[in-house]
Amino acid sequence: MANALLLRPLQWAAITPSNTASGYSAANLAPWPIPRMGRVWRSDAGAATRSIVIDLGSDQAVDTIALFGIGSGNAAPVQAWNWSIDLAAAAQGAFSGSFWAGSSATLLAGSVLPVSGRGKALWLAPAGAPAAARYVRLNFTALASAALQIAMIALGQRFQPARNYSYGAAFGVRDLGQIDYSPRGAVLRRPGAKLRGMGMTFQSVRREEVEDTLQRLFERVGNTDPVVLVTDPDPHAQRQNRMGIGHLTGNLGSVHRVPNFFQAEINFVAVD
Repeated sequence: MANALLLRPLQWAAITPSNTASGYSAANLAPWPIPRMGRVWRSDAGAATRSIVIDLGSDQAVDTIALFGIGSGNAAPVQAWNWSIDLAAAAQGAFSGSFWAGSSATLLAGSVLPVSGRGKALWLAPAGAPAAARYVRLNFTALASAALQIAMIALGQRFQPARNYSYGAAFGVRDLGQIDYSPRGAVLRRPGAKLRGMGMTFQSVRREEVEDTLQRLFERVGNTDPVVLVTDPDPHAQRQNRMGIGHLTGNLGSVHRVPNFFQAEINFVAVD
């Protein structure tokens, strides 16, 4: 089991797919300012490969990429789909010269799909990947002429504490619907979305982790900006269900519990 990670998605200057189906803009892939699963990008059908190039505007630290809402139109994603990541610095240009090319891997983060049927993907930079890049290219292969659909792309530098969260982590559901009863006892049902919730306590966060990264993350995202949470990024059949994009809730901060270590509690509601 690997330590949980948090990611604040970077904003990009431009995004250019190799192909886009009519009515499905690549602008829909942005998770900020509000992550929305209902607005998606989709490619045309008829090709085995597709690509998306993201221009971050300047060299930025990118060691994590997460995709949400993967499918084939209204159908579920296919386990045989693959992807790879290419990175290029501003000085190298938008893949017109030399660049770093990653290895191909299975697109879906795990074999067990979420209840929604919409797939998720997770890329963690391997050893040897550049520390920063301006241009990021996502290459999708083995599509077998399917129309590729994605709801959101989140990329940036992750925060992954040296010590993992403690036991007692909570995983639940926030039901946005309501049940009430009329004066005659009739059931009044108002269905609503059911969002996954996660709560965990990191009891031993190092002082430098809090001061250099975690507190800055809290101050930037607050309760209104999107974040990605992956409770266990290690490869596993259930990894798609161990990651989500949404918002932190409640008070954000840390307690100086013992010398050199802080305690931080994170409550998270996923919208994917």
